Amino acid sequence: MEISKKIKQLITNSREKHKLSFTDDTTYRVKWSLRLSSFNLYTLIALYTLIIFIGLFFLIKYTSVRNLFVDAPPTASVFQINQNTKLIDSLSQQIQSRQKYLDDLKMILSKQSFSDSLSEGVNDSLYSNYQANFIKSRDDSTLRHKIESMSHLPEDITYDFFSAPVKGKVSRSFNPAKNHLGVDIVTQKDAPVKSCLEGTVIFSGWTPNEGEIVILQHNNDLISIYKHCQSVLKKVGDKVQTADPIAVVGNSGEHTSGPHLHFEIWKSGRVVDPQKLISFEN
Repeated sequence: MEISKKIKQLITNSREKHKLSFTDDTTYRVKWSLRLSSFNLYTLIALYTLIIFIGLFFLIKYTSVRNLFVDAPPTASVFQINQNTKLIDSLSQQIQSRQKYLDDLKMILSKQSFSDSLSEGVNDSLYSNYQANFIKSRDDSTLRHKIESMSHLPEDITYDFFSAPVKGKVSRSFNPAKNHLGVDIVTQKDAPVKSCLEGTVIFSGWTPNEGEIVILQHNNDLISIYKHCQSVLKKVGDKVQTADPIAVVGNSGEHTSGPHLHFEIWKSGRVVDPQKLISFEN
């Protein structure tokens, strides 16, 4: 009976109304007031707590806020990470392949003894000093011999798309049997050297034998090479259009004795006779 009376008394007290008012401390005027019982107050607190809990639940479950509480990334992030990893691996392989390709070109250009038509009378002792600094490997010799032996014109190259890099007289024609893998065009000194096709600069630099060189990569596995320039106007990575100036005609390098352009075209690793594709006469 004693416990029953206490419970009834507690319920009665919880339902008693109380007045909560806010007054001005100077005028003692009541700003606003609220009448509620202890039961009402507990009910409102419980209701607000439930609403906040439900809101936090949906916020954590369906938004990125969950990453603050859960270590594992969402499924979409895992998929994106896998895709990015595959893309990076693919780009890395392409970069390594392109770098090896450029390294092979540099070895051929810097170590191969090219013989141009204007090289008669060159100082042999000075030339031998340059050659003494280079050691040709067996693999390099095999690679160059293989490339030089591939001298036929590929059937899928057409004439219409090419533009002459310079206009002038061809002083020496294409002759792979004598290790001359391009044509020599005698023209005016300081004349602009132009791109024969649209492409990208993959090499721009100097070698002791061939002087200033520009190499362009074109579509369909085509490469064009411009040697003995006085100066180059483009850097590696530059995009060029057909007939864009890329260098200036000069007389640089050991294997030359007058201003001219040595010009080569390669298709899929095979050297091509430029005169079958381009007319260099004025």
